[in-house]
Amino acid sequence: MNKTIQIEFIYKSIVALIGVTMLLSCENNIKDVESVTAQESHPEVYGEKVEFVFTDSTRIQYKAYAIEFRQVKTEEEEYNEFTKGGNLIYYNKDGSQAWTIRCNYAKNFVKDKLWELRNDVVAVSDDGKTISSELMYWDQSKSKIYSDQYVRITEKDGQMLEGNSFTADDGLDRISLSQVSGEVYLEDKNMKN
Repeated sequence: MNKTIQIEFIYKSIVALIGVTMLLSCENNIKDVESVTAQESHPEVYGEKVEFVFTDSTRIQYKAYAIEFRQVKTEEEEYNEFTKGGNLIYYNKDGSQAWTIRCNYAKNFVKDKLWELRNDVVAVSDDGKTISSELMYWDQSKSKIYSDQYVRITEKDGQMLEGNSFTADDGLDRISLSQVSGEVYLEDKNMKN
């Protein structure tokens, strides 16, 4: 056999072997990449300093302000995430402000109409009542705000109540606390001056 033909045959064999090796290694890497990316959620929409206005028949129901906003859609769920926190403002039917809630992180589960508010959550009602906790939920479908963690309620006059959990209507008018403690000022109307 000619020496040139032998070198050419060896050269073609090496190139074919390298090609097959690369093809197999790429196929494995593609499968690995697909499995990793399928598990992660990537935002479809991203924004900073975003304001949302939610209306019903031209009436403003509530507004949401986000320092940083991400909208994520996966096969299992769709949610909006306020990664650096923000504010929610809820309005009464007459257009007056019912309450505001400030937090350092929020997640809105779109399908369930559920807001998860975390990290230094402070709700202030239109009558001056302040509710503080590290975790609150606003369930819009059930028209209630609640928490299963420590909560402190401070009235406008300084009275303070604490509890291990609370439930309220979404107007923050009727509040129910569990395992209550705190300071309450009582006025004796029978006392004579």
